[in-house]
Formats: sequence, structure tokens, C-alpha cells
Amino acid sequence: MTFKLHKKKLLLVGLIIFLMIGLSGCTVENSVDVNNNDDSSNEQEQNSSTIETEEVNHDQKLSGTLEVHFIDVGQGAAQLIIGPSGKTIVIDGGNNDDENRMVQYLKDHGVKQVDILIGTHPDADHIGGIDAVIDNFDIGKIYMPKVQANTKTFESVLLSIKNKGYKVTTAKAGITLDWEDTVQAEMIAPVKESYEDRNDMSAVVHLTFGDTSFLLTGDAEHISENDMMESGVNLKSDVMLVGHHGSSSSTSQAFLDHVQPRYAVIQVGKNSYGHPTDEVLKRISENGIKIYRNDTDGTIIFTSDGKTLTVNKSPWEYTPVEKVTNKDPKTTDQKNDAEATNQNSNTSTSNDKVSEISATATIDNPTPSQNSTLTVTVKVKDGNGTPISGAKVTLTLHYKSKDTIYEGTTNSNGISNISFKIGRAAKGFTVVGDIFVSYDEKTTTTTTTTETQFIPQ
Repeated sequence: MTFKLHKKKLLLVGLIIFLMIGLSGCTVENSVDVNNNDDSSNEQEQNSSTIETEEVNHDQKLSGTLEVHFIDVGQGAAQLIIGPSGKTIVIDGGNNDDENRMVQYLKDHGVKQVDILIGTHPDADHIGGIDAVIDNFDIGKIYMPKVQANTKTFESVLLSIKNKGYKVTTAKAGITLDWEDTVQAEMIAPVKESYEDRNDMSAVVHLTFGDTSFLLTGDAEHISENDMMESGVNLKSDVMLVGHHGSSSSTSQAFLDHVQPRYAVIQVGKNSYGHPTDEVLKRISENGIKIYRNDTDGTIIFTSDGKTLTVNKSPWEYTPVEKVTNKDPKTTDQKNDAEATNQNSNTSTSNDKVSEISATATIDNPTPSQNSTLTVTVKVKDGNGTPISGAKVTLTLHYKSKDTIYEGTTNSNGISNISFKIGRAAKGFTVVGDIFVSYDEKTTTTTTTTETQFIPQ
């Protein structure tokens, strides 16, 4: 009895040992098969399979297209971005007079909701049509920089936001926009909390879709450009919106070196500012960058599948100013006579080269009565304090939701007197006047708007 019991125990122990050896052998065998580094053909086959899988997943991830529309709104800026899944971003909306055009353009392109709306900065030629966009579409999120303007245009935008119960998120560097899963959308400016010039407060957006990228700059000027470069953020982009409509105050060579764009878009229309300047056009062209312009091409649309870019227009051809010849002998003689006269003058003329210009402005009556005629006097000087003759002066009056533009040219004393009638203006409402001066590819504005604002009585 005892022997039989021991025999059974021995058989049981032997069976357990046999099973353990068998399982151990299977484990070792499988391990050798999976990690056999001696079989180069197996390794190559595995790597090929991994690469193929990654490519398939990459293609699936980048299905669809990204569209960036640079909408023709004349002398202003507006962009519509349509993502691969149909989500939308609207950046700026042109002037007040462009609001119907903006709304219709969005509707024509099937926009039902604006997922993200960005007002780059308070200038009327950027946010003038935004209030109509807010009024006519559901908005997901609104971004605007922390800067205000004492204009009816800005007030109208805030009123539309308030009426629909929306809130504004401060636009600033470091924000990643919650938008399309396959598109990296980042706000990279303004870098600092405040700047003296509100153009430098412009919200700047960088988009990356696969191997393609876009940089949308608003009116950011040299100071903001320098801060973006110093921040170390990735600026490299295939398509760049040229800052401030091609003004010489933007698009430095250093900035172009960082961005390295293949395509440059200038949102510009008929204007008296001298936009875009030949200085900027020449710089872009000499860097081998293809130029597209709203004033010559209309609305420009770039489409990306994540690998390649297509555009609906042909690039604009830059012709250096110095290569333009005047074939009219009479006109040439007149020009030579004018140059001879200017050489005997002590005032700066359009044939002189100046390093910088400055402007001051005053209004003859800051508290006018109804139907009054007012005169704004603008004085323009060069860096040496010498009056500049022939400078172009633009006065923009911001009254309620409308901006009115008056133009003038400085005389031999560097003075331009711009007169206008206010009609039956709203009593007690502050009308702000912005002064912009251009001369010899140089531009400037008056230091404050209080010098030219008035309050009808």
C-alpha cells in the first residue's frame, strides 16, 4: 500500500518535470525564431513591413486637403482656412465696406460655422468686416490681441460679440489652436504683452499640414518680426503672407532668412500708402520667392494635400523700377527740367534720398459745430528737420462704422492742408483721425491721434 502510494507520487512528479521541460523548450524556441539576427532576409522583411505600415498610416492621417484663401478685399486683409475635415478658421475681414463681400464669400464656399475667428489687430482694414461675420455665422472661438482702438469699427465688433454672448480669448504667442487633428495650428505672436505700435500686436498664425506650412502675419512689423525670431519658434513656411501689405516697415531680410518661403502673398488694393513698396518687392524677388497679389490676381487660393501645394493663379512678375524706361521724349524733358529746378531748392523733393521722415498734425477746431468745415494741417520733415515737398499724406477719419479717407500732398514748405466738411455729425461722439505719410519709400504716422481728433457739438 505504501509502495503503491510512493509510486504514484513518483509518476506525478515525473509528469510535472516533463511538462516544465516541454514548456521551457517551447519558450526558448520561440525566442530564437523572433530574435534571430543571423537571418538577414527575415530582418529586411520585417523592416519593409514596418515602413510600409508607417506609410499607410501616414497617408490615412493626411487624407483630405487644407485650403488657405487669401480673399480679395481691396486694401485690407482677410483669410479663410478650410481644414481636411471641413473645419474653418477666418482671420480678419477687410474694411467695413467689405462685410457683405466677406459674408457672401464664406457662404459661397459652404461655410456654415466659423470654428475659429481671429482679429489680428484693431485696424479697420482688418476687422471692419468681422462684425458681419459674427452676426451671420455661429462662431466657435474668438481670438483678438490685448489692444484696443477708440474707433466705431472696433466698438461694432465688440458689440456683435456681446450681442451673441461670445467671449474673446487673448491672442498671444504660445497658443496651440484646438482645430483639426492633422493640422498643427499655432499662434506665435504677439510675443510681448504690449507694443507701442498696434501693428506689432498683430496675431500671427503658423500652420503645418504634413510637409507644407503657412505663415499668416497680419500687420506685424520689424519689432514683432525680431521678437518672433528671438523666441526661437519655428518660422519656416512654404507660403508667407507679407506683413503690413508690403510696407517697408515689415519683411526684413533677416525675417525672410528665417521663414524661407517659396511663395509670398501680398493682400493689397488701390491705396495712397505706397503699398507694396519697391524695396520689399525687390527683396522678395531677389530671394527667388514667387509673388502673388490680390490687386493683380484677385482672390488667391492655395491647396495642400500634405505633400504638394497648388495655387489657382499665376505668380506676379516683378520688374525693377530702375529698368522701367520712359519712351516719351517730351515727358523725359519735363522730368529733367524738374530735376534741374529741384537741385536749386533747399527743400527735400521726390528726387532726394532721405534716411527717415517725421510728421506732425494739428486740427484747427477740435470742438466744431454742426456742418462745419475743418482743416487738418500736416507738416512733414526729413531726418535733418528739412521740410519735404511732394510727400503723400492720407487722413483717415473713423466715424461710427465708416472710415472716410482724405488725401493731400505737401507743398514746398512741407505742409499739407486737408479740409473737409463734417455735416450733421453725432454730438459728443469722438471722431479720430489717423495720419499716414509716405515719401521716397519711407513711411510714418503721427505720434498720437489726439492731435487730429474732434468732438462735434
